[in-house]
Amino acid sequence: MPRQPTSSASDSFSFLPPLPDGNRLVHLLSPQGSNNFTCVDVQGEERLVEVSSKLRRIKSLIVMRGDFAIISLFTSDPAYKGGRLVGEIVHMLEKSDIKEWKKAGAWPEGFGEKVIEPQITNSEDDEDEYSDEEVDEDEDEDEDEDEEPTDTVQQ
Repeated sequence: MPRQPTSSASDSFSFLPPLPDGNRLVHLLSPQGSNNFTCVDVQGEERLVEVSSKLRRIKSLIVMRGDFAIISLFTSDPAYKGGRLVGEIVHMLEKSDIKEWKKAGAWPEGFGEKVIEPQITNSEDDEDEYSDEEVDEDEDEDEDEDEEPTDTVQQ
């Protein structure tokens, strides 16, 4: 006789809106190594989260940049001041999940349409200074080549 599947905690827990306190809808950005990802939530706050051990055991699950997920935030203890990790990914949203969120009207407007990358400030002044430095170095090399060797032997 075949075994009956047992219901796990994730089957009984619904990831449909509204989410319970401590859980957030996020858009995954870049992987940071060792099952860590930067993500941005609906309010635009960037966070570092890890993939939960339960999801890591699912061999067919691939977590990629641009995916949507539900994260569970760690409890914020004011005395604890260690680490940058603020939560863990507890559920990866599939396309069908996203459709259900949109159908329920709970999907934030404009969320995930444009990938938000960390901004790298690089002003034109910095580029001009760098290009001037390259020219100065080239001029110094040219001046060294123009000088006459001073290898005169006196007898």
